[in-house]
Amino acid sequence: MLKLGGLAVLAAAILWPASAMAASSYTPFPLPSSGSWTTWWAQIQKQLSQAGWTLPVGGGSTTTPPPTPPPTSPPSGGGGSTGGGGTTSPTSGTGATVTGSYTNSSGTRSYTAYVPSTYKAGTAMPLVVVLHGCTESSDVIAQLTRFDQLAETKGFIAVFPQQPSSANYESCWNFFQDADMHRGSGEPSLIAGITQQVQQNYTVNAKQTYVAGLSAGGAMASVMGATYPDIYAAIGVGSGCEYDATAACAGYQSTDPTTAGKAAYTEMGSRARVLPVIAFQGDADTTVPPINGTQLVQQWLTTDDLADDGAANGSIGTTAAKTTQGQVPNGRSYTVSDYDDSHGGEVLQYWLVHGMNHAWSGGSSSESYADPQGPDATSAMYQFFMAHPMP
Repeated sequence: MLKLGGLAVLAAAILWPASAMAASSYTPFPLPSSGSWTTWWAQIQKQLSQAGWTLPVGGGSTTTPPPTPPPTSPPSGGGGSTGGGGTTSPTSGTGATVTGSYTNSSGTRSYTAYVPSTYKAGTAMPLVVVLHGCTESSDVIAQLTRFDQLAETKGFIAVFPQQPSSANYESCWNFFQDADMHRGSGEPSLIAGITQQVQQNYTVNAKQTYVAGLSAGGAMASVMGATYPDIYAAIGVGSGCEYDATAACAGYQSTDPTTAGKAAYTEMGSRARVLPVIAFQGDADTTVPPINGTQLVQQWLTTDDLADDGAANGSIGTTAAKTTQGQVPNGRSYTVSDYDDSHGGEVLQYWLVHGMNHAWSGGSSSESYADPQGPDATSAMYQFFMAHPMP
């Protein structure tokens, strides 16, 4: 998942020089033991500056390797593609696991998809795209979240794109790099391209296509919501960050959520619409601290307020319409805050899990970065998604 201990606290943000990583003398930056984050951050900036590196700021400059130049005229979807083949193999359930890849001018990404046994060509099914965190893989996020198992039970296709280490040393989605924050190029075009490829190869309900992710994958889900609101009906963010978060959300906090909210609305462009969001955050998270969950909520409420009628006039309220307290039997307590539009329609659901660190709430204990004692984020996201099809 997202290893953010030591130097890896910037894993979602910094691609350390290959030579430095290869050096046997490499040691990670220690995390501050108390409230000395400002001093710690300044030390990192100084050392990176001495090495000729600059941290991304404000939605940011990129680190190496440089992105492939985007196409001159980006297609409206995920860009031109090749691939689409892949192999099919039986799984432990009765459905099938399909592997494939998608290529455009920004590169190639492979993916794994779970197609449930109830799938029938010609009968449309929902589609959920699930993005892994740093140091994870498509297989790990499937096992951690059990989205494949739920897909078999509920009858939808689950797709798990893979970020290679060649694109980021820790296999993080580069949600913080400006080249990977816009429609028609970079990683958004590749993820959207995978989504559209699966839609073309299978009978998928285009009004019930969603994207979710954990940590860096959750932050990338925010990027996908801003860049492709015409593809994804709603998004789910687990222990992640807002759109335009910058590198600082790892271990600190994101950029100003009002500014980020306006940036997401601008990125939506002519496709702007109210985008439903469900988010999970642990209040004991030291990797992506709870302030990021609060900022994510504020960012998307700002974006949705603008998208609702083109003006920041409070049509989407910033105060929760309903707050519910819950308790997992022999597990964690949690608070769910629901935010509505002016007509009483739910637009955002925020789950704050008390005592949870950086993890997928309710995740499988067989994987790291799981909190089996938390409420089941996978089921909650699925229920939220099914209640929010594309208008």
